[in-house]
Amino acid sequence: MSTGRHQFETVGISPCLCQEDRDVPERAVQDAQTTNGAPTADPAVLTSLFDGVVRRFPDLPALVEGDRITSYAELDRASDRVAARLRERWGIAPGEPVGVHMARRTELYAVVLGVLKAGACVTPLNPEHPARFVDRVVAESRMRVVVHDRDLDFGRVHTAPVADLVAHDGHEPGKSEVDLDGDSPAFLMFTSGSTGRPKGVRIAHRGLARLGTGQGPLAVTERDTLVQLAAYSFAASTIEIWLSFLHGAKLVVLPSGLPSLPVLRDAVLRHGVTVMSMPGGLFNVLVDDEPDVLAGLRAVLLSGDFPSPAHLVKAAGLTDGTIYNGYGCTENSTISLLHPIRTAEDVTRYDRVPVGKPLPGVVARVLDDELRPCPPGRVGQLCLGGTGVALGYLDQPELTAEKFVPEPDGSLLYRTGDLARLTADGEVVLVGRADSMVKVRGYRVELSEVELALRAHPSVHQAVVKAFGSDTEEKRLVGFYSTVDAVPLAVEDLVAHLLDEVPRYALPSTFQHLDRLPLNVNGKIDRSALADPSAHPTTPEGDDTMSESAALLEPVILQAWKDISGNDEFTTTDSFLGHGGNSLHFVQLANRLQKIFAIEVETEDVFRHGNVQRLAAFIDEVREQQPVAR
Repeated sequence: MSTGRHQFETVGISPCLCQEDRDVPERAVQDAQTTNGAPTADPAVLTSLFDGVVRRFPDLPALVEGDRITSYAELDRASDRVAARLRERWGIAPGEPVGVHMARRTELYAVVLGVLKAGACVTPLNPEHPARFVDRVVAESRMRVVVHDRDLDFGRVHTAPVADLVAHDGHEPGKSEVDLDGDSPAFLMFTSGSTGRPKGVRIAHRGLARLGTGQGPLAVTERDTLVQLAAYSFAASTIEIWLSFLHGAKLVVLPSGLPSLPVLRDAVLRHGVTVMSMPGGLFNVLVDDEPDVLAGLRAVLLSGDFPSPAHLVKAAGLTDGTIYNGYGCTENSTISLLHPIRTAEDVTRYDRVPVGKPLPGVVARVLDDELRPCPPGRVGQLCLGGTGVALGYLDQPELTAEKFVPEPDGSLLYRTGDLARLTADGEVVLVGRADSMVKVRGYRVELSEVELALRAHPSVHQAVVKAFGSDTEEKRLVGFYSTVDAVPLAVEDLVAHLLDEVPRYALPSTFQHLDRLPLNVNGKIDRSALADPSAHPTTPEGDDTMSESAALLEPVILQAWKDISGNDEFTTTDSFLGHGGNSLHFVQLANRLQKIFAIEVETEDVFRHGNVQRLAAFIDEVREQQPVAR
């Protein structure tokens, strides 16, 4: 979940200093490196902290899903049933991974808590991910049981329907007596890997429990309401879930997937949401299209992208609350650094908006290639330590040893791969990446993994995936490829192939066919010679003849898409994906079309129909079925 990742061709660290940080006394280096660095004493266990919240606030609402309200006491009892049945039916052992393959709904949280109460390790299996990716996670984790809310077949793996686990049969089981401590594994979260093999990050109870005892300036209480927006397979979701459950706050559950702006706006305003976590790209869209959403929030937590300074300045004038530019990563369990923004001056006084200072229990250091502290202003690699550091990667000891390095006192630091520098007052400022990983709309994408998937297409000869976009722009992925017969492939064909291999957020927004990829003097592909295409590739898409039934709608939709995507060369039969489109564009288009045509258009409708022509036909059909005043 780290903020603002860039692609860098080399791992070496630049020695440059920013003018504002020159001539800082060397004695300030160690002080700046250790702000808030002392780990909190006696790391707690998530289930124990949750029990304490239930005792204090049994009747307060824990979850709100539409008109359905679940109290903390009800959620506690449902999760006790899940824990008991997992132990009774499958003999779940402490630390054992249990898969959770569910849509975002009330029962999901009872299952997550129940797995933890059984002493097991929650292993999220995102239903929106390709089946092959999910199968690889199941195989890598060697899980025996998957809890699900639909018909599934994972071969020899036992499947446990969620309805059977949460059903009330008139008998309430007792509390779990499993012995857990802060180092007990709580989550096994898989991220993309450079070899195409998912990396399983082993997260300890202490890593997330620190949000209950050391949340710092966020100061969530039982009077707050949060919204659950992030997919539960991503570390960003842990901010929303555990900031709520560990403090007795109310959590508003949104449907799975990226919500339409009207759905998000209604949830925030209807339920009086006070604290909201979101990626920078979605924040920019809200500031532009739905600024009233921000007015009642007391805290907005941003992570995942370099923020847009212009949007931050504008937002500071829209709310009396505090906007936090934050940083975190799966390997440090959850959010780790925060920079508060209350006025425009908090944005403009730095050349780049910092990601802030460490939360309680977090150590943040900027180190050189020899793991020595860098003075303020000098660029090094950001390393994180303290209570949140993960237990390492599952079954990858060499990678674990490379990324998790010991300090002199025996504690571990995680080398994030993010290049950063410190300001004179100890704020961390990100400047890029030291490897092939990037952040795209808040999601961590390993470029080499997407390249491997693209190369696996039977007609593709060579492929490179490269990220473009400045520090203040959305990152966009471009897939450069050559084919075995030198004939370009239809964008739809490439998109369909990749959707079977990588998550949707990792799809390139543009594909560029080349007769051959450029080579350097060593005969290797010269990535630096691959420039951001100024024009979109020509592919056999057909013509842009308008259908009779939607003739009046297509020009309106086409112009809206051109305005949003910035692609003036787009036609009605070009695919949204692969011609510059991404999920945030889909959110914006759905919102704009809903306002224009006065009908309900969901984000998923844009993705499912894929181009202007098919989307126009869909809207025309909806209008015929649900007549509106014209």
